[in-house]
Amino acid sequence: GHRDAAASAVMFARTRTAAAAAGALVRAVRSPLGAERAFGALAGRRAGVECASSSVMRFCAREYSSAVRARMVGWAHASRRGFASDGVKSERTLTEALLEEHAHESAAYEPSETATAGPPAPFELHETKGDAEVTLTRKFGDNDAEEVTVTFIAQEDPYEEDDFDDEDFDIDAEAEDGTTEDDDVDGLNDDEDAITISFNVVVSKTDGSAYLDFDCLTDGEIIEIRHVGFEAFDEVNPVIGTTYSGPNFEDLEESVQDKFHDYLEERGINADLANYIIEAHLDKEQREYTSWLERVAHFVKK
Repeated sequence: GHRDAAASAVMFARTRTAAAAAGALVRAVRSPLGAERAFGALAGRRAGVECASSSVMRFCAREYSSAVRARMVGWAHASRRGFASDGVKSERTLTEALLEEHAHESAAYEPSETATAGPPAPFELHETKGDAEVTLTRKFGDNDAEEVTVTFIAQEDPYEEDDFDDEDFDIDAEAEDGTTEDDDVDGLNDDEDAITISFNVVVSKTDGSAYLDFDCLTDGEIIEIRHVGFEAFDEVNPVIGTTYSGPNFEDLEESVQDKFHDYLEERGINADLANYIIEAHLDKEQREYTSWLERVAHFVKK
């Protein structure tokens, strides 16, 4: 919905580059009203100022009417003026700045309905405040012979992406070989700057004898398997040295790849779970960010 789109736009304004944030915004909403609401939230953040640049205006111009674009420009200019005036408040301490940001985040943020509802049944959610790792677990099979564990880290790598200049922000740009950046992520969303989350799935025998380890990627709809590892425990003949980690998944026969996807889907690793992972990732990161602001403010105050 529009609220979820706005939350996603704000989230990626802080954690990604201007290009990624703008791409997330325009993909997330498919109506002028939704675009206005999401961009209004985006422009209301300091981190959103970069995303309200002329390059983003050109990007949005391809999608929305002149009236909507005019309001977007107004938000951008207003946010620039507001943040410029903040720069002269030299008497404000770091503690005050952090607490002000904490108050803003606490008041403005609302989790999406998907995140609030929790994971698809029968998965159970396990998380700890201050720990970016999120785990989902369930039992599967006759007599619950298997345990399925899904894990992802709600922490963006601040050095993951290069900074973009205005001239770099061109969603139609192609490399010399005619491919775009997203062509490297086969099967996932073809939109530029697609939001993707890495996660891990472990399917283990409850007797502890062996497990399959899947490295996966999702855009909230499609799940892509990147690698499958297998390990069995043999106390009589333990492996000495380096255990074989398995082949490149893309090198497997397509029929085998398809069967691995079916295997995961039978265990609940499907589109519903993929959507939840995206929303839960955003929600967890936002909550940890808000908590971080408060804890750092108290630290620097002492």
